[in-house]
Amino acid sequence: MRGVLAAVDLGSGSRAVLESAKVMAEALKGPLTVLHVVADGYLRSAPRRFAEVWEPELEPLFAQASAELGRLARKKLERLAPEGAELKLPHGNPTQEVAAEARHHALAVLAAEGSTPLERVARGGVSRYLMHRGEVPVLNVRPDRPLEKLGTIAVAVDDSSAALAALKAGRALAEASGAGLVAFHLISVGPQSCCVPQYLPPDALEAADLDRQAEAALRRTLDYDGPLVVARGEEIVGLLDLAHEHGADLLIVGSKAKSSHWTRLGRSVVGLLYAADLPLLVVPEAVHL
Repeated sequence: MRGVLAAVDLGSGSRAVLESAKVMAEALKGPLTVLHVVADGYLRSAPRRFAEVWEPELEPLFAQASAELGRLARKKLERLAPEGAELKLPHGNPTQEVAAEARHHALAVLAAEGSTPLERVARGGVSRYLMHRGEVPVLNVRPDRPLEKLGTIAVAVDDSSAALAALKAGRALAEASGAGLVAFHLISVGPQSCCVPQYLPPDALEAADLDRQAEAALRRTLDYDGPLVVARGEEIVGLLDLAHEHGADLLIVGSKAKSSHWTRLGRSVVGLLYAADLPLLVVPEAVHL
């Protein structure tokens, strides 16, 4: 087990990230690493940036400023981080440093900050970058809604390989933590619907027992015999309604592994990043928890 990475910027969402990461690390019985990147790039690049007018006697001053930033960051991180966590405070570009460190862990926990859905996504740039890379599962948590426990884990499934990756992650997490696991699957058959069950023959879409046929086909595809809720609904609202109805502490969704920048996550994943009001774990198709 490679453990859990909590990446924090020491802002308003840091406590929720650390609390959630501690829950995940305890569930997976792995180590917890807390990472804060000291973004002092402007200071470090000053000699190159101002080459024509650079004053060498300023170099010790800039180096001291960089060191003081690191000292203050460590001081605050030591106050926030759970006891026993490994602390890392590299200097550099936050996106690059977090992405590099995340590859060495089972999953990464980051904040989806902001008071509105749009703001949460706009300020969650590092987490979106990790998700688009598709190399590690990413847990997004809101500052006001950390992952406090793992009582019920919900997984959104369909007949795709991305859903299979999400289901495998949910099974592993439930087995490790003793949590309950429930899978959600939405179906709809309208002309503009998101969730037409294309894994069924066309004539089945008009059958009175469509829900039952959809459930049976999905269980065969996913090789899954656990709790499965098949409901009529449309993507984001339907999934969140089911999560609240079943008291889910965590919602897991899968993302595509090898696709373009815009379609890798999928429309429903992007929509959930805007709208989800509970912790959201995005599992890339190509990795395993």
